[in-house]
Amino acid sequence: MRPSRRLLQPAFALLCSAMLLGTAEAAMEPLDDSELAEISGQALINLDALTYNGFEYTRINFGTDIDMLLNVDELRLGNYPRSGANTVSNQPADIWIDNFALGRVDNANSPNASVVPFQVRDPYLELAFKTNASGVREVVGVRLGFGRARGDLSGDIHSLTGVMQGFATGAASTAREYYMKQNNLNNATCVFDANCLALTVAGDAEIYAQVELLKAGTGDTTINGQPINRATQIGVPNGESFHTDNALLETLLPALSRNNGDCTASGMPACFPLLNYKSIFVGDRTQADLNLGGAQGIFFALQNQNVPWQDLASSTGNFIETQKGAFANFAKTGTGADAIYPFVVSLYEALNGAARVSTCMGGQGKGC
Repeated sequence: MRPSRRLLQPAFALLCSAMLLGTAEAAMEPLDDSELAEISGQALINLDALTYNGFEYTRINFGTDIDMLLNVDELRLGNYPRSGANTVSNQPADIWIDNFALGRVDNANSPNASVVPFQVRDPYLELAFKTNASGVREVVGVRLGFGRARGDLSGDIHSLTGVMQGFATGAASTAREYYMKQNNLNNATCVFDANCLALTVAGDAEIYAQVELLKAGTGDTTINGQPINRATQIGVPNGESFHTDNALLETLLPALSRNNGDCTASGMPACFPLLNYKSIFVGDRTQADLNLGGAQGIFFALQNQNVPWQDLASSTGNFIETQKGAFANFAKTGTGADAIYPFVVSLYEALNGAARVSTCMGGQGKGC
């Protein structure tokens, strides 16, 4: 495995810059006991250590907020030969994103250009250790993660390995429009097409589904019980479907909109190339407060064997199993009605793709 420094070097530089900028310039003066008694707080940097299932972990926590606008020409992690049934593409790296960016620039090509940063709270760096067969304790994994994160993530995503759980939602009429366009139908001919007629009956009812990384052509998220890697598509998994809160439609919709292993639902594609989505908003777009709108549990990891990493977004201290190589974690937190997703896309974006937001000052939209 050849870990790419393109992610880690900018991240370290940003962390160091944030710490330097956050340091006050003032004369050092001693405090007496009464003054010290009135002061409480937490160090900017602290360490956590734990053991689990034969692994030892040391985590460096940076108790700080970072606002960033980051552009990277090419991000490759886990760039090595890989094979096996659950390797679902011939891409050369576990994670490969060209023109990777965090944050955006509004009114980029005007005098009123303004940076809307990607916000990070409580970033951390963690090392995993294990004693090998020769009795030598060695580093077997490293991850860079965030307590909370909110903002635009952009790039040309060629492959992803890990967990990417999003929420797609919109009116059934949006799906109907798309279906009619793809099948060259109009209002008159729509009534003679079963899928189009069903979507017409659904009207403007909201439909929604969880979307995940999956295998092109089938929608499989696992193969022989193992998670897929080097995915090039995202969508409604095999066996899953769109749902609605309309009780009458809910009895009908799952049967009509289920991906039955062919990456189609209601005659429409249910699996989409990651390259369609040039920008994704991480977190809750409607909540400007990072505490309320920031996604939790996001991390990038590199490991030379399968490593379990603690889920810091879980109150139960669960561990997330990761495969050898590179791994990106954008997982939902909570379950059922209490689930919170790291990103939400409109049904229109899910079907048609999402355009890239500007991430550079000036005329160029990417590749600053």
